[in-house]
Amino acid sequence: MAGNPFNMPLDGVRVLDLTQALAGPFATRFLGDLGAEIIKVEQPGVGDPSRQFGPYFLEGESAYFLGFNRNKKGVSINLRSEKGRSVFYDLVSISDVIFDNYRPSVLKRLGLEFEYLRHHNPTVISCSLSGFGHGNAYSEKPAFDGIIQAMGGGMSVTGEPGRPPMLMGFAVGDLAGGYTAALAIVSALFDRQRSGSGRRIDISLLDAQIALQGHLGQFALTSKQSPQPIGSGQPGNVPVGAFKCADGVYVQVHCATQRFWENLAIMLSREVSSLVGLPGDPRFSTPDGRRSHRDILIDMIRDAFLDKTSTQWLALLFEADVPSGAVNDLVQAQQDPEVQARDMVVEIAHPIAGVYRAAGNPIKMGQKEVFLPAPTLGQHTAETLMNLLGYSTSAVNQLRDAGTI
Repeated sequence: MAGNPFNMPLDGVRVLDLTQALAGPFATRFLGDLGAEIIKVEQPGVGDPSRQFGPYFLEGESAYFLGFNRNKKGVSINLRSEKGRSVFYDLVSISDVIFDNYRPSVLKRLGLEFEYLRHHNPTVISCSLSGFGHGNAYSEKPAFDGIIQAMGGGMSVTGEPGRPPMLMGFAVGDLAGGYTAALAIVSALFDRQRSGSGRRIDISLLDAQIALQGHLGQFALTSKQSPQPIGSGQPGNVPVGAFKCADGVYVQVHCATQRFWENLAIMLSREVSSLVGLPGDPRFSTPDGRRSHRDILIDMIRDAFLDKTSTQWLALLFEADVPSGAVNDLVQAQQDPEVQARDMVVEIAHPIAGVYRAAGNPIKMGQKEVFLPAPTLGQHTAETLMNLLGYSTSAVNQLRDAGTI
């Protein structure tokens, strides 16, 4: 029988989230937004290091942490103690997914390896998200987003020609790994419905970057030559680029097909007297020709765009059916009325930080959307142990007095 499409799609799924900082919490935020019960397990008195990440705080609460940890319950358990691990294993026995971003040696030291978890829950799904994956020469290397962007090739194609390598502004090393892990977990849950078996998932941030190379990676595999940075352009399609307008705003144009080029050329020939012959210019009539004369064509368009404001050009480009958009900063992007109309900026009420704004859920499938605030450290520990595991108030107090929780 078909389910109600307005229900949360991951209702009934329980995830024990051991991840910290960005990539893992980003993945579990998605799962939580889709209805999974996320139990964020942290070290008592310490918590996720990102609770201390600046530079922005709301009443002492890190904006960084608030952004990645909504729709989660906060439980603090000392996994370094035998009693703490016993409590954790009790939670494993009633959970669907155990998600960590530890190095392999840490998993072994804490007794969290897949084969051991399966003793407590034969159908559990265990996902590890690490810089380089498990079982290879890099496995114990520390990794952060910038290291992954560097080693995955992304920095080599970012920036302007002839300039030093640059990081992309977005943390694509971490974020792509988070997306990959979330997809892997949902896939394993679907497979378990058919097979009844758990899975061991090994996600590498570097692997995700190799996959994210996309068409540029395929060009390199085919030509055995590495693409170079090309600024706001693209090696295969011309014209593509950001053009400065009379009001100082840049507009990005992307002519990926012959039709879009022809639309642009006809529009420019009508609007700019010096480009009246552009549609029939044999140098630009084919994709190969435009690639061969890239610099000439880009200079012509760059000069033309200085004649009008961004508002004028965007209206003309839209009317001509040419892919285009203003180059927004982050605040401008967030304030776009269509972005807001799709609930991609939401307000969340936190007991300490107050009401704060955050990015919404990009996965739209008719489900209700609920955004609960990021938990304070250990906020739901007693509630979770008593309601899910049946611990008594006395047992919880004894664990707290012993520093186990």
